[in-house]
Amino acid sequence: MKADLTAARVETDVTRCMPEPVTSLVRAAIESDAPQQLVAVAQEALGKPLGLAGPSGEALGRAPPSQAGERALAIARAAATSRLVAPPGWWIVGIARGTSSFGYLAIGGRGGSEDPSPELVALLSKLLADQLQRIALLRDHTSELLRRLVSDPEANPARARREAAASGLELADAYWPALLGWRGHLPHHDVVEGILRDPDVDPSGRLGVPFAERTVLLHRGDGTQSGDGAPEWFHEVAARAKRLAPSARPQVIVGERMLGLTDLGAGVAELDALWRMGPRGDGDQALVSVRHYALDLLLARMADAPEAAAFVRQQIGPLIAWDRRYRSDLLTVLEAGLDLPRHDVAAARCFMHRNTFRHRFRHALTILGDTLDDPEVRLAVHVALKLQRLLPDGPAAGPAA
Repeated sequence: MKADLTAARVETDVTRCMPEPVTSLVRAAIESDAPQQLVAVAQEALGKPLGLAGPSGEALGRAPPSQAGERALAIARAAATSRLVAPPGWWIVGIARGTSSFGYLAIGGRGGSEDPSPELVALLSKLLADQLQRIALLRDHTSELLRRLVSDPEANPARARREAAASGLELADAYWPALLGWRGHLPHHDVVEGILRDPDVDPSGRLGVPFAERTVLLHRGDGTQSGDGAPEWFHEVAARAKRLAPSARPQVIVGERMLGLTDLGAGVAELDALWRMGPRGDGDQALVSVRHYALDLLLARMADAPEAAAFVRQQIGPLIAWDRRYRSDLLTVLEAGLDLPRHDVAAARCFMHRNTFRHRFRHALTILGDTLDDPEVRLAVHVALKLQRLLPDGPAAGPAA
């Protein structure tokens, strides 16, 4: 503590000898680790609109809060994502430390003021690099302790609170959990960070925690629930993920309720088990709830019963045998066709052309020997397709005994 006070006193003594613009920048960098705050102070010092974007184009800050600031942010994001050359009257500055890039700063544009001082711009670039590096290191440390909290059902919440407090994070008593994952290819981690980051929102009550190749979303809960019961933030993250990484086929599974720290590990494990059951909703639905898996949960409780395997053999035994013999995927095609009434959407789930999908769907019906026009028969086959994945020994091919 004494060393910290001494360092702060030295910083204060040094800033007294600096010009006011320099003093304001240094003070903003010392007092806060919020890039938006430093960008706002820098905009006043430089007299130019500023936009700051991360290495994947995620918004980190903009000033002033007007169209000029929005344009500056758009230019910074374009510099990050498409290596845009600075438009006339604008400057683009890379924010980096060594080989590590932390983003791009756009400075511009119109107005009668003089060009910004190169020394002031260099100082701002250094302060931003220092700040973003600190944020990255702190985020990595915090993410690790939160990962332990959500991945270990026997994690010690009291210890997690102490470690989080040492990193400047105050954990809430309870969080609403959700799981963000990718049904397609895994996007770069910078893209995931961009999906979770919002410079206009205090992140203390909205946490993203790495979990295997997915991300656990934790919402403190403040009454901002949407019509279907999920916090609005989950909807925002799902929409942002779909916009920034559409080919990754993002999907968010939302938990049913708030959970205390002691129960978070078990709650996240349940969401992960649901994730492994496969996608839900149509191809355009980036957010689903536990209710979408209600049938799977019911069938999982029945899968150990001898009658379950017999039911599956009776309904889809010939199709199971066909897939095993010819190493085909007609079970997947048939289930997608029954899940999704539009065959073009079902074909997209199976990564097939719709004509190929329709041909294989008709072939599956031919093997079953039924058109499934009867709704009761159709329902029985649909349930059997869901149940066969849950059988402890795998589905047994062939007709019912």
